[in-house]
Amino acid sequence: MNAEIVMIGTELLLGQIVDTNATHIARVLAENGINLFQKTTVGDNRDRILRVLDAALDRADVVLVSGGLGPTEDDITRDCVAELTGRPLEFRQELMDQLEERFRRIGRPISENNKRQAYAPRGATALPNPNGTAPGVLVEDPRGVIVCMPGVPFELYAMLGDSVLPYLRDRFGLAGVVHYRVLKLCGIGESRVDEAIADLILAYDNPKIGLLASPDAVRIRISARAEDVALADALIDEADRAVRQRLPGLIAAVDDDTLERVVDRLLAERGLRFAVHETHTGGMLGQRLTAAGAAQFAGATVLPLRPTDDLARRAAEAAGAVRIRFEVDCGLAIVADADSRTVAVHWVAPEDAAGWTMRYAQLDELHQLRGAVMALEYVRRRLLGVADDVLDARN
Repeated sequence: MNAEIVMIGTELLLGQIVDTNATHIARVLAENGINLFQKTTVGDNRDRILRVLDAALDRADVVLVSGGLGPTEDDITRDCVAELTGRPLEFRQELMDQLEERFRRIGRPISENNKRQAYAPRGATALPNPNGTAPGVLVEDPRGVIVCMPGVPFELYAMLGDSVLPYLRDRFGLAGVVHYRVLKLCGIGESRVDEAIADLILAYDNPKIGLLASPDAVRIRISARAEDVALADALIDEADRAVRQRLPGLIAAVDDDTLERVVDRLLAERGLRFAVHETHTGGMLGQRLTAAGAAQFAGATVLPLRPTDDLARRAAEAAGAVRIRFEVDCGLAIVADADSRTVAVHWVAPEDAAGWTMRYAQLDELHQLRGAVMALEYVRRRLLGVADDVLDARN
């Protein structure tokens, strides 16, 4: 089977909100071996919605729709699906009863416009929404299946997992899964990773290996199709080993793990606590460690940029000073000159002290992020004894 996604909402076209729903739907479809061929975003306009849905039904076995199921006048997804499939809207007393019960539970009177959500196209299946007032709508048309879900993310996520996916697996006899693992590398550019594993990308078919670059990491995605997750993992393991052989010691984190949590665990294993001094990164490194819940992180000092004659010496002094101030085992400093073009990193720990310098074209949030990640990756490699000569200091 193949699927298509239709996202409805003028706010999406205006860039007022980020479309996380499409990303989530696409990921769930891929994990279940469902081919996604196209995604379309359309505003709250009846004629355009009808044209988009009509074209999608001509191309796909299943059209997954998000948005437009609310109680307001511009929530017209139900109306459009009813018109397109020739199934007039009909009042469902059971849906009305569910709405009234939900409003009773939250202690609010039901408004007149909420009653619009008790209507569904004739013969359609109403999908339960445990997290909101808008039930989903599922219509089996001769051309294909239309599934309409709410636009509120936590409502859509639950409905997709609890109702839509089981229906699709049963309706289309889907078997097996597509499972994946993501290997994250920091402090090395995408082109250098590609040079190391290009032949593996071409050689493997199941699992498949792909590359994705982002400001904080290069991600190697290994995906496998199999009967179940355990068998998929076995296929992925082989490719994982091959990749690590080409990039020894450079896999910083896997899947949802983060560089910050990895470094924190390494320090905990060694019984070490550390503190950070920042100028160039403006507190970003401390913020990321705090957000990751790094237990070995004792605190940070953040100072403005200022001119200096010897940046490397200043970084070393700052790392030692922050170590003393917070009474910890290790200190990490990332400092820059007044123009922030040259950045010095220094790490001091029991029986280990080392520094490194990198250059950036300018000072902005992107380069601050890269600086914070590079500094922490430098620490990870020092703790593991991984050679740091491949750290990519280019901007």
